[in-house]
Amino acid sequence: MASDKGPITELTGEFLEELVAGSPVGEKVRSCLQCGTCTASCPVAEFSDLSPREIVRMVLTGGREEVLHPEVLYFCSACYSCAVRCPMGVRLTELINLLRDVMVAEGAGPLEAQADMVKSVENYDNPWQMPRAQRDRWSRRVKGKVKVLPKQKAEVLYYPGCTAAYLPNMQKVALATARVLGAAGVDFGIMGREEICCGSTEMRVGMKDVFLAQAGKNIEKLNALGVGTIITACSGCFGIMKHEYPKVAPFEIEVLHASEALDSLIREGRLQPGPVERRVTYHDPCHLARHGGVVDAPRNVLAAIPGIEVVEMARTGTNARCCGGGGGLRTGHTDTAVAIAGKRQAEAVETGAEALITCCPFCEMNLTDAAAAGPGLPVIDLMELVAESLGLAEDAGATGGEGPADGEVDGSD
Repeated sequence: MASDKGPITELTGEFLEELVAGSPVGEKVRSCLQCGTCTASCPVAEFSDLSPREIVRMVLTGGREEVLHPEVLYFCSACYSCAVRCPMGVRLTELINLLRDVMVAEGAGPLEAQADMVKSVENYDNPWQMPRAQRDRWSRRVKGKVKVLPKQKAEVLYYPGCTAAYLPNMQKVALATARVLGAAGVDFGIMGREEICCGSTEMRVGMKDVFLAQAGKNIEKLNALGVGTIITACSGCFGIMKHEYPKVAPFEIEVLHASEALDSLIREGRLQPGPVERRVTYHDPCHLARHGGVVDAPRNVLAAIPGIEVVEMARTGTNARCCGGGGGLRTGHTDTAVAIAGKRQAEAVETGAEALITCCPFCEMNLTDAAAAGPGLPVIDLMELVAESLGLAEDAGATGGEGPADGEVDGSD
């Protein structure tokens, strides 16, 4: 007697055909076994009505009206936990991205707070409603001259991203990165006021056309710089540039996350960290580990700092618990995002560590908010820790005053 268990391909309807339009994502959806591994893996499911398994079932059975609900689909944090654990390899996060695209096309998305961020990108080239003239102010705290491309030439572009460039509590990451790269003798520059948002915000909330326009504009700018490598300390920027830009337009520049650059510079002997006596645990950002496969580099860097003792959480690498800060979740449902981060902070506390290290600005902000709301560890960016080990750590508060002159940024104190 033949088993009646298997992929529910015979139940697929017009909605699936319309949605996938021959995409690899859709063809994989057909192989779903409805085993529920995805929902069991979802960090958001216990805090909302989001059920990846139910979404797939509705898509396969033609439940257009049942599945296109922004109050459900905009709870996804785009963490890819469901995708890496699915026994059939269904790329559920990408399916939800497609569904968000459909909702936006039909005027049902994104959420109001997300739409405000996208409009800010369209108006100011950043999601924080900040003027372009303030994008490079952080760099004036870097001692010496910081090259500004393309008026000057450099081998490497340091791309801080909007969050590290604009937000006062995150500018310390941009400063630490510039100082460490300078100490290593890296020939780098920044784009200054010409830098624009990478487009991650638009893509994650379903604003596909806006993302394509933003990405296309940025790719043109980046290709014109003549650099061979881009380094960014933002896991979101890293993922978008490395994995999405080549799908949009010709783009062959090497993209490195700052942790990868640090790992290489230490191995080459260009950086020699000094002792820092501290017991720490490390949080893998989803965009870096699950999306990008970068798991070892941050740990290699931590291992290279004398005095650092790393105690791992129970869930690490591609199996790490999401902090809840991505996919537009923190913007659209802040309380839920912080609650999810609280779960991760609880795992960090259990290790007995003194500090929680990560290398993503959204993870740092969300985990820091969770620590303020309940038990938790202080959160430190990996680059800040390296700067401390090199004696480069300084007060990295926001600066005011007029912007720098064209061509270079004078960061002399």
